[in-house]
Amino acid sequence: MQKTTVAGHSLHSVLMAAPAVLIPFGFILDALHSATGDEDYAKASYLSMAGGIAGGLVASVAGAVDYAAEKPQGDTKHDGQLHAALTGAAMLAGAANLILRREGRHDSGGSLALSAIAAAGTLASSWFGMRMRDGQHAQVGMGAENAQQDVRIDHTALDVEQYV
Repeated sequence: MQKTTVAGHSLHSVLMAAPAVLIPFGFILDALHSATGDEDYAKASYLSMAGGIAGGLVASVAGAVDYAAEKPQGDTKHDGQLHAALTGAAMLAGAANLILRREGRHDSGGSLALSAIAAAGTLASSWFGMRMRDGQHAQVGMGAENAQQDVRIDHTALDVEQYV
């Protein structure tokens, strides 16, 4: 699969770090708000979720470009579809949560439930994304198995020449 890259790194992999961290962190902050009643946790959770949703939308564009370049069949294409579906569900739950919060209804249990659904969807989607990435290494072709083998150096001999 041809990937959109920046400085040799997959653009989608770089961009997906924001939602993969911010959305679950928003859930943690939301849980702290529920436990303590401290409004600062609710505000921080809102900002974390908003950043995660924004980052997820940008990462989705890069992911869609990579997905479109994928062959029509195969495990990677199937994992890509699951990855996209879970990401979409997590983004919808997160967006619904943000809408509830804008209307001032974050003290209900629904907000915490939507945060949990968004976090779980994001983590599951990340798992499929890693599975796709790891699957690409296995499909590179001849020599891929040798490229990942450890290089061993015999440290028992005090021969400096072997290190040069």
